[in-house]
Amino acid sequence: MLQESEQELVLAAQSGNVAAFERLVRQLQRQMLSVAAGFAHTPDDANDIYQDAMLAAFRALPKFKLESRFSTWLYKIVVNTALSNRRKLKRTRQKMAAVQNEYQHEEQYLTNESPEATMLDGELNAHINRAMKKLTDAERIAFVLCHQQGFKLREAAEIMSCSDSSIKVVLFRARAKLKQQLADYH
Repeated sequence: MLQESEQELVLAAQSGNVAAFERLVRQLQRQMLSVAAGFAHTPDDANDIYQDAMLAAFRALPKFKLESRFSTWLYKIVVNTALSNRRKLKRTRQKMAAVQNEYQHEEQYLTNESPEATMLDGELNAHINRAMKKLTDAERIAFVLCHQQGFKLREAAEIMSCSDSSIKVVLFRARAKLKQQLADYH
């Protein structure tokens, strides 16, 4: 019944029903924003990626053939949009640092953590972000999909349009690079 409901919504959206498209997207909004955040430097960048991807998805909707799940198709669009935006957007390090500091101060205020704990969390996040930036696009996509989004290997392979064995190799390389980059952080 759920499959039929999704299919009915897709068909309605393809015929121009904007509300049907919004219902489809609303069900997946958190996951799509999370994927976008995995590629973004700031929360604003993640929102930009998400908005651009949803616009691209709406425009490409007539080409969707119902041969795969709508969510898989939408993930591909978000990933491709993120990669495209990352190539286009070049932010200065000062701006990123300012946004990150603002975010960390907001987190400290909201969680009432000690300044020391907040500093350590911020330091760890900075190390992780630097390590993630050193991954290739394929490694980062595979890592975000499998380890941050919880996709199975075959699902990530479908989104990335490659084989299961290719995903395994890419994930192995990503984990090895991250382990090496984060080895000094105790």
